[in-house]
Order: sequence, then structure tokens, then C-alpha cells
Amino acid sequence: MRQFLISMVCLLGVMTTASAQEVKSNSDVAYLWEKKTIAVKGGGQTPDVMKLLKAFHNQFPTWVTEQVLRRAVGLKDGEQYVSDDDYRVLVDRRNGYVDLASETDIDQMQACVWKRKNGHRLFAVSLYDQHDPVPNVLCWYDYDPETETLKSERSPRDEFRKDHPHAQLGWNLPLTGTDFELMEYDPLFPNLTHVYTWDGMRHHEAKTRIEDFRYQCFADDDWLQASEQGFLSYALFDPTNCGSPILCLRKAPAQEQGEAEYALFAEFKGDMQMVGCDGMMYLLNDIFQPKPEDDAPWTKDDVVVYTSDFMHTHYYAVLDGNNVQYFVIDEPFEDEDQHGYEPRIIGYGTDKESIHIVHASVAKKIAPTLRWHDFEFVEEEP
Repeated sequence: MRQFLISMVCLLGVMTTASAQEVKSNSDVAYLWEKKTIAVKGGGQTPDVMKLLKAFHNQFPTWVTEQVLRRAVGLKDGEQYVSDDDYRVLVDRRNGYVDLASETDIDQMQACVWKRKNGHRLFAVSLYDQHDPVPNVLCWYDYDPETETLKSERSPRDEFRKDHPHAQLGWNLPLTGTDFELMEYDPLFPNLTHVYTWDGMRHHEAKTRIEDFRYQCFADDDWLQASEQGFLSYALFDPTNCGSPILCLRKAPAQEQGEAEYALFAEFKGDMQMVGCDGMMYLLNDIFQPKPEDDAPWTKDDVVVYTSDFMHTHYYAVLDGNNVQYFVIDEPFEDEDQHGYEPRIIGYGTDKESIHIVHASVAKKIAPTLRWHDFEFVEEEP
């Protein structure tokens, strides 16, 4: 009975606090959080994740943090509350983690605490609301035990330099361990996950993971697994600076200078394709924008990646951003009595597809400037 009364008192305290203040949206929090220093009443030297989250909620009350504080009452470490509304709340005070997660479109959140060598705490809150103009918000604080306050500071997300300006960014706070993960999403190539390790005071970018994938070479019939080809570093290449880069993989570490085999990848009909390659059996001859011509279906916005192989076959991948419009495969005649080449198209059958692209004049040559990063493959998601 006593435990029940204590729980009810805590629950009423959370509800009273939330009802006394206007619930804030993600957009509100995104605009305000860096400007406010938060007092943590009774924080002391070692506040747990729930105490810090309550202080955050008192300053920035949201529906999702209220639900976490309400449902966490009475939960032991590692236990979770499962709602009939298809979400769950997990609390792990010992490991400094709490979240509300769901496979539906309701609001979600994570909060996490790291212990700093100087006696301070690093506290992070991640809010997600897909219906808000600012769907993802990451709040990053230093807790000072002497002043019992949370003060905003810059996070790895603030320091991150994107090679893909239009990629969507997401992140994960650690349920276990201390790593912080920052993800780049583009529906037209595999996800990139940047892992930041903890040194006792702050996080440092340590490695990048790329989701493994299968691909074809110029839409041929054979499939290859990217993780089996010896690629060690990656770069993103945006031929026309339109904000839609293609993925480049290289068979050498990022710091290694000089020539090394590398391949360019883009999406075609829902699958990854190698659209260009330099090294081994291939030679990347040119990347260019074709010159518009009367009655020609191509435009100045198209990009052509021109590759050949040791069998004297020529491959033309015609790109629109990071999407392949079509391929032209220009092969020598199989009949020894015939001379020359026989081009064929692999595409969607649209009016824009033309074998004459192999003879197009060059409007602008494009020389790749590639900033290589080391990476490792992770298992392909089902």
C-alpha cells in the first residue's frame, strides 16, 4: 500500500508539472534549448538519467518526456512498460539510459548520461516527431555538480561535416556502451553510420560503417557482394553539384596516396549498379556532360560516365543526379567478318534513351575531386 501511495504521489507530480506548462513541440525545443541553462534541483554530485530528464522536462515539457517520466514510476533497471498504444518505455538508471520507442508514427525519445573524468556529466536528449517541421532534435548538455545546472554544448552532430548536403541525418544514443552513432540516409545508396567513441570527456569520430550490398556491373546478369571485393575507403562524388552524389569505393586506405582501383555506384531499377570503374580490367575514360544538340534527347543536366574494358567493350552510364537513366553497352561485333561496334540500350524504354549518346559532343568534362574516408562493411539489413 505504501509503495502504491509513493507511486501515485510521483505520478501526480509529473502530471501537475506538465499541466502547469504548455507542452512544447520539437520546433519549440529546437529553437530554445541552446539558450537555456537548466537548474537541476537536488542534482548533487551523481544525478541519474531520470533526475536530469525531469529537470529537462520541467524546462521543456513535451508529450513524450511526460510519458517516459510517468511510465517509469516503479520500473526497475532494465524493465519496460509496454503500452496498449504500441509503444514501450525502457528505463536503465544504472547504465544511464531511458527511451520511448515504437514502430508506429508516434513521438519517440532517448536520453543518456556519460560520466566525465572531471566529475561532470554529459547528458543528451533526442526527440523525434515525424509530423513536426523539425522532426529530429538532439540536445547536448554538460552537468556541473557544483552549480547543479545543465548548460548546452556542441555535439558531434554540430561538428559533423556532410559530404552529402541533402542526406537525412539520424542518430542513436547508446543503450549499452558509450559510442554515439550518427547516420546519413539516402534512399538511393546504402546507409552510412559514423561511430564516435568516448574518451572520458567527449566523443571523437572513429570509424564509418556502410551497409553491405549486392550490385551488378553495368546491369549485366551477374551479382557481386560489395564486402567481398576488398574495398577499404569511400567517397561521395556529386558530378554536377546538384546535391545528389554517387557512392565511390576504393581498394586502398584513405591515407594512401597514388593510384588505386575504385568504382562508382548508383541506383538503377531499385538495385545498385557499378556505373564506372578505374583499375584492373576497366579504364574510366571520361565523365562529362553532353552538349545539347538538335533532336537529341539528352540535356546539359545529364552526366555520362564512360568506361571501357580489356575486351574493347565500352560502357556509358547516363545519370540524372545519383540515379541511372539508362546504359549503353557498345560491344565489338561477335562475327569476325564484321568490323565495328554494335551498341545496345539497357533502360526503361523511354524516349530519352539513345544509342547516339556514345557520339555526343562534350559540353563539360568533370574531374572527380574525392575526399576518401576509411570504412568497414556491416551486415546488409533484411
